[in-house]
Order: sequence, then structure tokens, then C-alpha cells
Amino acid sequence: MVDSCTITRAGSGGSTIDENTGAVIPPAGTTVYTGACRVQRPGTSTAPRADTGGYEIGVGTIFAQLPIAATGVRRGDTFTVTAASDPDLVGVDARVEANMAKTHATKRTLICEESS
Repeated sequence: MVDSCTITRAGSGGSTIDENTGAVIPPAGTTVYTGACRVQRPGTSTAPRADTGGYEIGVGTIFAQLPIAATGVRRGDTFTVTAASDPDLVGVDARVEANMAKTHATKRTLICEESS
């Protein structure tokens, strides 16, 4: 695995507001995993587009493969590519939808959804 990623989990608790700027600051999250990964996009067709609140967004599936030692990843965590052999992958953010755990696994495969 030659690419790198970070998986984070959203923090719990309420957001705060910056008194100087009025910006909403979400609760701090935690890093679940940082390290090697491999990114795969299944199929060659484009993802269906969904109309949400008057905005059209595309949803694509990503298979994120991690070393088997990467544990504790859950649905709802955020998968972010931090370095990749393909420069177009750097910065890709996706939501973990499933952790495909199984007996005799040689790698950990996550099914993620990317919105654009």
C-alpha cells in the first residue's frame, strides 16, 4: 500500500461559537487511524446524482483498503486521502458506510461514500 490516509471520528457534545467571528466550531474529533491505504473505485460508470434541498450532488463509492491491523473504524467515520501516487486522490473525503470484517482477512476493506 503506497497511499496514505487518515480516518477521524466526529467529536461529541455541542458546537461552540467563536465570539470574534461568529463562526460555528464543531466539537473536536479524534483520529482513529493514520497510515497506509489503497484506494479503489469500483466500476466505470458515473455515480447517480441526488437532488437534495434544491442542490444536485453526486455520490460515488470508494473501497478503502487498510492493513489488517487498522481496527476500530466505524460507520460514520471520515476517510481522507493525505498522500497518493495519483495526485487527483489527495484530499478525497468520504464517509465510511461499512467495515467489511471477515474471517481470514489479509487487509481491511471499508466501503465509503464520497459526495461532490
